[in-house]
Amino acid sequence: MLRALHIENYALIDSLDLSLDKGFTAITGETGAGKSILIGALSLILGARADSSVLYNTAKKCIVEGEFDIQHLNLEDFFNTNDLDFDKYVILRREITENGKSRAFINDTPVTLNILKELAEKLVDIHSQHHHLLLNKPEFRLQTIDDFALLREAVCSYQQIYHQYKKIEKELYESKERAAREHLEQEFLAFQSNELHDAKLFAGEQEELEQQIAFLKNAEEIKMQLYNSLQILSEKEGNCMQQLNEAKNACRAIAHFDEKINDFATRLETILVDVKEIAFELAAKEEIVEISPEELERCENRLDILFRLQQKHHAKNVMDLIQKLQEIDEKLYQFDDTEAKIETLQKEYEILSEKIALSAKNLSEKRTASALLFEKEIEKKLTLLGMPDVVIKVEITPQSSFTPTGIDAVQFLFSANKGMPLAPMEKTASGGELSRIMLAIKSIISAASFMPTVIFDEIDTGVSGSMASKVAEVMHDVSLQRQLLTITHLPQIAAKANIHYLVYKDIENEKAVTKLKKIEGPERIAEIAKMMTGNKMGEAAFKAAEELLR
Repeated sequence: MLRALHIENYALIDSLDLSLDKGFTAITGETGAGKSILIGALSLILGARADSSVLYNTAKKCIVEGEFDIQHLNLEDFFNTNDLDFDKYVILRREITENGKSRAFINDTPVTLNILKELAEKLVDIHSQHHHLLLNKPEFRLQTIDDFALLREAVCSYQQIYHQYKKIEKELYESKERAAREHLEQEFLAFQSNELHDAKLFAGEQEELEQQIAFLKNAEEIKMQLYNSLQILSEKEGNCMQQLNEAKNACRAIAHFDEKINDFATRLETILVDVKEIAFELAAKEEIVEISPEELERCENRLDILFRLQQKHHAKNVMDLIQKLQEIDEKLYQFDDTEAKIETLQKEYEILSEKIALSAKNLSEKRTASALLFEKEIEKKLTLLGMPDVVIKVEITPQSSFTPTGIDAVQFLFSANKGMPLAPMEKTASGGELSRIMLAIKSIISAASFMPTVIFDEIDTGVSGSMASKVAEVMHDVSLQRQLLTITHLPQIAAKANIHYLVYKDIENEKAVTKLKKIEGPERIAEIAKMMTGNKMGEAAFKAAEELLR
């Protein structure tokens, strides 16, 4: 319940305070006095957008502050979730600075505009004279049924599943699209991988091949030089080994004369042993050296393969090719990850599809069941509002796909007179009928949804005569269950209120300013009489006003 409203430096308001109580409060005043300015200011703490154009004095900031009683509204979770201190009274404040910047507060704690709006939507419902146009909007008709059936929590539960479902659906679609795009790349990489694996690459192979090819190309000369070396060392007459042996024997013959000569003989014997070993190895090497055009061709072909692979993959050497193969295999492994992810997402999607289908079905069944009761309630209200033959039909049509609100589209069908066929309400109902329909909807919704405060902003426009009294009765019924504020130009409605405020315009410092005062007793009688007859108020007008107030 709204306990108090403070407005400072807004539009035509310099400073204004409004104290409120439960029940029915009426706000009246002449056209242009600033009645709807109050609603505009109140809308700021309910989350409406604003800029510096609302400032009464452009050198000062605008402040709008509302105090609400929330002790019976079960809002502790909201405050805990948003890290706010909870108390039985909460103050919502909005400030608009001179440069148009906006700040929002809950109990002096700065909050985002969305958080302020989320809380305000649990506290106040404003209905203005043009709100009947909402009946043209499918989403409003659906929300009307949901509010009547108290399905807000059920809708929130469905929406949690819906957001998960859409998230997985998007991920699955994107993964499949990516997999399709990558399929050709995967085939190409697999071909490259197979080609490089089949090449059986190993580090140092290219150097070995180049060395082996050089050897094979010169095999004839190598064999000939090995043969010549062997001849010189051990095979031809007067070879190196024979001469070394003769030199050794000569030194041995005179070694007893000089120790140094004996050392020479020993060293020559060692050299002779080494030469014998070298000759043996030369013979073995010379024997195995073959002149093989076939082996040379094989090595050259293998080297050509390596060069071709290096050119194809822009590699400098075999090590680069091996690194390239590792990179290709890693990419192929990632493709395998994509397929595994698609399989996982597909399973999640199937589970969520079943879950959202069940949730949407349950929601639809509850809406369908509540629609019948809604039809009866609104027809009952409209009968009170002078439409005794009205017929309202709620048509709920299943949609082909899931939406953020389920699978239902809602249409209100309407017939005002007997014998007239049902047709979409927004196409057949007149402006006056739509206003009464909207009032009826708001009255039954406010009763069902436990909205603490309901505000009607001149929704009685176009209503007159006996209908005004009927509208007043409906508003009075609403006020028995909710705090009701109404801005009205009808004396019948103003007279039904428990509290009556008068909005008027005054001149201060040669500038128009909107002011507000609570009126009671004779002053209220005079205001009701004025609303009935204008400025020509006679004794009859005062008596009629007194009668209305009784």
